Amino acid sequence: MFYELMQSIRCALPRTCIVCGQTADADYSICNDCGCELPKFGDCCLRCGIELNGGLAKESCCSSCQLCPPIFNSCIAVFPYVSPIDKLVADFKFSARFDIGYSLSRVLASAFNAYYTGMAKPELLLPVPLYKSRLDSRGFNQASEICNVLTEYCGVPTAHSALRKIRNTEPQTSMTSAAARKANLRRAFTVSRWDGLSGVTHIALIDDVVTTMATTQAISNMLREQQDCRIDVWCLARTL
Repeated sequence: MFYELMQSIRCALPRTCIVCGQTADADYSICNDCGCELPKFGDCCLRCGIELNGGLAKESCCSSCQLCPPIFNSCIAVFPYVSPIDKLVADFKFSARFDIGYSLSRVLASAFNAYYTGMAKPELLLPVPLYKSRLDSRGFNQASEICNVLTEYCGVPTAHSALRKIRNTEPQTSMTSAAARKANLRRAFTVSRWDGLSGVTHIALIDDVVTTMATTQAISNMLREQQDCRIDVWCLARTL
């Protein structure tokens, strides 16, 4: 609903850059100068997506993933969660700046298509769900809005209601340990309809920001308990 509304508004208004406010030639409202200056990752861990230290080989995993790899297969982000990306994502989520969400999602869609060049794309996109009260308060799920853009530009369908968050949890950033973060999300998610996932062997789990990985780990673990599938996590931004 919001995605269709934004599309119609975008067609009627001149395009301005979401970063600097100047005229943007790109059809997703990031001017060439800002596009070049936005923060980018260097070489990243093949599993968790964290930026690698200079001493590690390009095609490798970080030491944490070598010792204890995550449940999902890979995590890919297009931006590090630093200025101005952190503010842009916050404005998208908390101020309903759908123009920002659309623009950042278009960058994600380009990275998504490039990553799967020469290999099969995921069969299904699953947005990380919000708890009902938070969804009602915000009015939209930012992960679902990202999925709408990916579906249009990457050709992968989205199962918007496949996952549900059934327990209201404390913000993960308020947890002081990995054990607390894991306990906070225990039995917080469920699958609404397993038949919608029947036969699916490759899933992309979509979120706006990945920080501690506790959320993606909890959902991936729940999915893997019932289904043998590859799970790739995609997000707009990843904390350093």
